[in-house]
Order: sequence, then structure tokens, then C-alpha cells
Amino acid sequence: MKKSIAENKSRKIIEKSIISLGLKKNLKTDPKKIREILKEMNLDDFNTNFPPMKIFLKEITTKPKNLKPMFDDIIRGIVKKQPAVVEFAELALKKKWFKKSEHIHNAVHVTFILEAMTAAMCNSHTFFIEAQDHLKSKERLCGLDSRKICSSFKRVLNITHNLFEAIKVVSVDPFMIYFSIRRGLNKSQLDKKELKELYKKGELNYLEYKLLLPTSKKGINHLLELVRINIYEAGMTEYKKGFKVNSICAYELNEDIKINPPDVEFQKRGVFPDSSKNKFYKSIQTKENLYINFPFSQKWVSLYTTWNMAFILSDLNDLDIIFPMLFIPSIIDAKKENAGGVRIISLWLTTNNVLFRRYNNSKEIIGPKNKKEMSKAWGNINKKYAVDLAKRETHEDSKELMRHFSKFYAHPFYSLFKLLKIFLN
Repeated sequence: MKKSIAENKSRKIIEKSIISLGLKKNLKTDPKKIREILKEMNLDDFNTNFPPMKIFLKEITTKPKNLKPMFDDIIRGIVKKQPAVVEFAELALKKKWFKKSEHIHNAVHVTFILEAMTAAMCNSHTFFIEAQDHLKSKERLCGLDSRKICSSFKRVLNITHNLFEAIKVVSVDPFMIYFSIRRGLNKSQLDKKELKELYKKGELNYLEYKLLLPTSKKGINHLLELVRINIYEAGMTEYKKGFKVNSICAYELNEDIKINPPDVEFQKRGVFPDSSKNKFYKSIQTKENLYINFPFSQKWVSLYTTWNMAFILSDLNDLDIIFPMLFIPSIIDAKKENAGGVRIISLWLTTNNVLFRRYNNSKEIIGPKNKKEMSKAWGNINKKYAVDLAKRETHEDSKELMRHFSKFYAHPFYSLFKLLKIFLN
């Protein structure tokens, strides 16, 4: 694999990209725009008893806030941990793909809010529950009840008219229930009898019940199985739509989890972007915070991020509210063991945002006209990093990787069924 571009050159590429998008590091938030976004996210009437977020949510609606600390964290994260993003940005500058847009301006404000919500939910279990309960109540107003998987799926599909989005909304909820219950326990886990009682009472759906079951005698972690299913459903979607090169990344990410499963556990610690000097994070730090640890390698985390970015560009609309979940500092500059948990929380907040936008019949934002060309070019860049991960972690050369990849996707629904069978058994 080609050596990484030197950090100083990488920084110049990213800073030039920011300018090409019509932005500048010393930009300040627009309180009016903040209020609009909070309303769209159904957070305009959210009340919290967590003091730092109570102050934050009140202040951002009335006072412009400096975005430089956020931009500094994002730039540092890309330069140090996301070489494929730097390569794509360099190509985009040469091709003049980056353009100014009101949607970019909106995305920056979404990123600002999403980062604060995600970071606070990661660092305070109390705030996590408050935000979860509030947005769950908003889901119910849309006709969703996450305890009923099939009816919720049908309802989301009716609202979004998008199969992938419907699957994603329904499949992310169990992760959040898993987080809320495991973080709130005084013991490491519930036993099978306790879980069966909660399931019988209708307080858990079947996916949530399976996730919370103790690890099987074979050492299988149900959480990792569902992570693999989530990655594969996206990989299968892009493969079928002609973005086969990028789907190689989804295959390799899953293979790495299967061959080198991380030992997932909950630990007491704070969860913040690496080396950030943003004072906001100190304000939300809490004592005895329990947080999930996914000990993935940095190469896995980086590939997951850039693969997901190219997938979103190729297949989804409303990029102004979807792309931010991958560019928030807590993701783009995450410590490798924190990235998995942060990603799930930011995804949950984002899928709800998409759901609420669709429910309110807001006009779908299509994105750049040449986004297929852009995403295919990005996929070609990502492939190099997938091959590198395969050599280092799963010990496959490029020919072996492609042979196994082709076999896996030859019968995609059968391959997905096998993963589901493993999870449900």
C-alpha cells in the first residue's frame, strides 16, 4: 500500500477542501438555523436535568457559537486517522467536485448539534436515558413501537419508502436498548430467566432479548453478530446497485470481526475525541461513567468510516443530515476502542432525524448530480485499504480476498440468511 501522505500536506488538502465547500474554520453558528434543526430533530422541546446540556441547548438557540474547536478536532482526526478520506479529498479538489451549497452550511450546524448530543449520551447515562425516552416518545407519535418489530418495520417503510432506511431504523433500536440496560445494571448482565420475563411482558422485542443474552458457550457475542449483519446489509445494497468495489470493504470488515472478534466489555471511563482542547468535553465529564469498549484495530475503524462515507454518497439522499454522523469529532477522531459505541449512538440519532424529516413530508435533498462518479472513485481508493487490512489482519492476499468476496456475494441473500441464522439460534 502506498505510504500515507505526509501530515502537513494532508492538513493543507483538508483545509483547502473546507474552503472549496464555502466554509472557514472561524465560522460561527447561526442561532436561527440551530432552532430550525432542533425542531426538525424533535429536540426543540427536549428538557434535560443534565446541567451542562441544559445550559448548552439554551445558549445555542440564542447566541452564535464559535465552530473553530469543532473544525480543529475534525481536521486533526482526518489527518491522523483517515488517510483514505485525505486521498479522496485530494482527488475531489483536482476534479473540482467540491462546491459551495446551502446544504453544506446546514450540515455544519447538524454536525455541531449531533456531536454535542452524541458526546453527552456517551458520557452520561442519565442524559442517555433522557434523550432516548424523549425521542422514543416522538417515534410513537409517528406510529412506531420498537417493541413490535414487524409493525414498526412496515410503518417506517410506509414513511420512508426506502427499504434500507426502514431496516436501519428498526435494527439500530436494539443496540440502544442493549446500551441503556447494560449501562444501568449494578451487575454485569441479566440472566436468561430475567430476560425471558422481560420478553414475555413485552418490554423487550426478540432482537433485544437475543442481544442481552449472556455470551454462548461457543464464545459467540450476539452484539458482534448484529454488527456484522448491519454491515452486510449495507454491503449487499451497494453490491446490487453496482458499487461492487466499495462492497469489498464491507466483506473484509466482516471477515475481520469473524476471524479476530474483539472482546467487547463495559468499562468505567470518559469518551472524548483524541487530544481535543475543546472545553465542552470537560463540562460533560461524569464520574463512574460506564461505556462499551470495542477493541478494534485503528485500520479497521478507519476503513469502516471511509467505506461508510462512500456508501452513503452512493446510495442515500439527505446527505446534509446523514454525513454529519461520520464527521463529528467523536467519530472522526475517536480512540479506536471508543469508535464502535459512539457510532451506534450517532447512527441512532441520525436515523431518527431522517425518519422525522420523512414523516413531516420535507423535500428530500438529492445531493450532487455526479455523486455516482464520486462514490465509485472513493470506492477504488477504499479498496486499497481493504486489501491492506486483509493482509495484516485476516492474512489474505488480494487474490484470495477477491475470490472469497466473489463467493460471498454470489448468493447475497443466502449469505445474509446464514448470518441471521447464527444470530437467531
